[in-house]
Amino acid sequence: MSQVKVVALNIASSKQAKLPPVLSTIRQQAKSQLKELINNLFNNTDDALFELADRSQSDQQQEMYFDSMRIVRLHRKAVTASFINHFSQSFEEILRKPAVPLVSDEAEEEPTNYTLLDQDELEMTVAVAGIVSKVTSHYSLAIMQLTKRLDTLIQYQTLSERTNPLGPNALSTLFADCLENLDVPIKVRIILMKLFERFVMERMGPVYDHANQSLINADVLPDLRKAHKAQSRRAAPSPASASVEQITQSTSNRGSAVNNNTSAFTFSTVQSLLAGSRGSGDYQEQGSNGEFTGHATLPAMNFNELVQALSQIQLQANAVAINTSEIPQLSDIRHLVLNNAPSHESSSLAQADDDAVNFVGMLFDYILNDKNLAIPMKALIGRLQIPIVKLAIIDKSFFEKSAHPARTLLNELSSAGIGWSGAKELKRDALYNKIESVISRVLNEFNQNPEVFASLLKELRAFVSKDNRRSVLVEQRVKESETGKAKTNGAKATVQALINQKACGLRLPSSAGRFISETWSRVLTLRCVKSGEHADGWMAGVATLDNLLWVLQPLSELVAVERRDSMVDSLLAEIDAGMTELGCQTEEIIEFTKWLEEHLLTLSKNDRAYLEEDERPELDLPLDVVEEIILTTIKPEDTQPIEPAFLAQIKALTEGTWVEINQENSVPLRCKLTTVTVPGHNYIFVNRRGMKVFEKTRMGIATLLKDNQLKIIDESQVFDRALQSVIGNLRQMQRDRS
Repeated sequence: MSQVKVVALNIASSKQAKLPPVLSTIRQQAKSQLKELINNLFNNTDDALFELADRSQSDQQQEMYFDSMRIVRLHRKAVTASFINHFSQSFEEILRKPAVPLVSDEAEEEPTNYTLLDQDELEMTVAVAGIVSKVTSHYSLAIMQLTKRLDTLIQYQTLSERTNPLGPNALSTLFADCLENLDVPIKVRIILMKLFERFVMERMGPVYDHANQSLINADVLPDLRKAHKAQSRRAAPSPASASVEQITQSTSNRGSAVNNNTSAFTFSTVQSLLAGSRGSGDYQEQGSNGEFTGHATLPAMNFNELVQALSQIQLQANAVAINTSEIPQLSDIRHLVLNNAPSHESSSLAQADDDAVNFVGMLFDYILNDKNLAIPMKALIGRLQIPIVKLAIIDKSFFEKSAHPARTLLNELSSAGIGWSGAKELKRDALYNKIESVISRVLNEFNQNPEVFASLLKELRAFVSKDNRRSVLVEQRVKESETGKAKTNGAKATVQALINQKACGLRLPSSAGRFISETWSRVLTLRCVKSGEHADGWMAGVATLDNLLWVLQPLSELVAVERRDSMVDSLLAEIDAGMTELGCQTEEIIEFTKWLEEHLLTLSKNDRAYLEEDERPELDLPLDVVEEIILTTIKPEDTQPIEPAFLAQIKALTEGTWVEINQENSVPLRCKLTTVTVPGHNYIFVNRRGMKVFEKTRMGIATLLKDNQLKIIDESQVFDRALQSVIGNLRQMQRDRS
């Protein structure tokens, strides 16, 4: 049997470094979260390898997958322990003083010479690089913030995203090292790396959020805009990183003041980040005011010509019909502008204008690829690319002010249409017609006055508020109905079990059996729903059932007969009260209580005759065996345990959360969780109009998550998401170049 050796990482031997309390807390939280994610990875490994084995075209290949499955099962605990232990040690390592003078890994790192690696090492290196690239892009802002905050706590080293123990590079490399001595083919190790990417690294968002929040709570760079490195214990920053720091602190190149509605991000930041991607082309020099002023091979269009060209393109775009069933294509604004310029063959864009066009294009590229937006919404928002470009050229504060009406309008539009699923029903949707009208008016009415965005924003908010009031009322009725139905079914199940336990198998007159199963069961259900199983009314109803069952049985002692006779009046009164509470007709109440009174009188005479004369008279009272009653269909509970990773995701599903559900051969369904019923744990979802469209049990939700058929929709504001992502990617590219 193969053995998994503990991977010996290159950790310098030195006195144990003591972690600051906040780092200790972060490490402990991350260890717990990573262990859960790694366990989930291995829980899914069997399925992945079994599926590959099932699709294998040769017995040899199938045997390889099955053998690998067995080895992974045997050593998953060892691999997990090795990964967690070395992850824990990596926190201590960043606090140790290096044995040799430290060289900045960002500035001086030697590029990897892939030609010196053997084939297996090369494949693993490429796999790690792919994971790092994807995860860094996805969580760029959170990783950058975490790295900066951790760096301020470290005395002897400069921490980079590459050396951050929670960064994608460190974690992916560590997992690859832990797999090195697992006796499986390289093909299977690559599969495990892919699973690591899917089940661990792509789910690191909460880990980064918790770590950043812990540092903020400990007052470690709570506001990164005001962060400064302690120069006394740092090497001088490289020119590239210094310029980024200066740019982040600057105001816009138009000289607009920073106020409460302005973030640290300005248009000069855009220009600086885009500068590196231009290489050594026509625009190279940066003026003292932060603008890039280099020379162009062709004269630049003046402001009026550019705005006029954009206005013309804007009107042309409004004449094109909207296709809400397809994601629109990103417009090549530069090409369109130059073609519409008065002298397009001898014109170019000024660098600042070109940067505005490029950056808005990047933002809309993110928006049109954002999986949280429905396709119809992308089709509508995509039409705003041209007016937003024009606005960015006219008003550079658009990039700075988070509360700018145009930015807010984009966010409101995406939020309003979050519940749209397909395009078929939209033409009958008043909200769709309103949003289409708003976008059409932007294209028609926005010339050079940005106030049109403010007025349309106010109009849209008023409409959405009125539209939401109707939806909220419908949703509330659904919630109340489903909650009531769940409580009723739970009560029926309780009463069903109670009556079957007490009455099933007893011999009773048929009238009494029908009364218990058809009438008194409803009385008990009503009281259980209204007051619960511990209320006086419920317990009195159960006592009445017990008394009724007892008095209807033949008795063997005169004392018991006397007791029964004394109970008749109170029993009849309790039954009368219960039937009245249920709303039974007076005639029905009188009929049953009269029958019961006469039957008990006859039964008492019979018992007395038998006990006093040793001979029981023959009674014409046929007795039936009470059969099991069924008040509700009780679904057997699924006792299969839910995997921890999916359990955590289910807990994240709270009332009001929007999700997208992919069902076979149907349009993805977008709906909102309105309630989780108790009892039953049924998850009830409604559509945008508040109507119920989907229902699943807890296990059903776990199955959807496991099959990747349910995803939680990010409801954060779309423009802000786009801005964070694009800026994060540009800064990462700048760091990679430096």
